[in-house]
Amino acid sequence: MINKLLLKLIAFLYNFTYEGVYLDDVNKKMIRPVPRLIIDGKQYYEFLQPADIPQNRFVHYLDFREESEMGVTRELLNKYIQELIKANDNHENSRIGSLLYMLQSTVNDCTPIEVLYNMASLMYFDKDEDISCYDLDYNQEKIRKFKKLPDQGFFLRTLCERSLKLTGKSLPKDIDLYLRLSKVKLNAYQQMLTGN
Repeated sequence: MINKLLLKLIAFLYNFTYEGVYLDDVNKKMIRPVPRLIIDGKQYYEFLQPADIPQNRFVHYLDFREESEMGVTRELLNKYIQELIKANDNHENSRIGSLLYMLQSTVNDCTPIEVLYNMASLMYFDKDEDISCYDLDYNQEKIRKFKKLPDQGFFLRTLCERSLKLTGKSLPKDIDLYLRLSKVKLNAYQQMLTGN
C-alpha cells in the first residue's frame, strides 16, 4: 500500500520536473521527462506546453492531430473515396450505403493506433534528437521501439489521454477497451474495403 502511494507521489511530482533546452541562442523551450518512458537506456522527454513545439515539428503535429480527431488516416479516407466512386459508377446503391456507414462509424468511433504512434514520435523525443525539425527516418525508428514496449496499455493510454486532452475531446471511460475496439473495427472495415 505504501509503495503504491509513493509511486503515485513520485509520478505526481515528476510532472513538475522540467528543464530548459535552447534551439538556438535565443529560443528556449521547456521540456520534462516522460514518466516510465526509457528505451534502451534513453529517457524520453516532452515539451511542457504544446506551444513550445518548434514550427517544423508543429506542422506534422497538426496533421497527426487532424487524423486523430477524424479517426481516419488520409490513406484510409482516400480508399473510402475510391470505393465510393467505384460503387457509384457501378450503380451499387447498397454498397454506397454500407461504405458511408463504415466511414461515419470510423470517424465517430475510432482512433487509429498508428496515428497515436505517429503523434508519440512527435511529442516524445530523446536528448540525441534534433527537436527543431521532424526527421522521418529517426522517428520511424522511434515508432518501431515504441511498438516493442512491454506495457503498450500504459503507453497508448497515456498518449491518448494527453493527445485527446489537447484536442478538447472527452476521454472514453475505459481507454484500453476503446483502443482495442477501435483496432478491431478498423481492421474489419479495412478488410471490407480491400476485399481481403
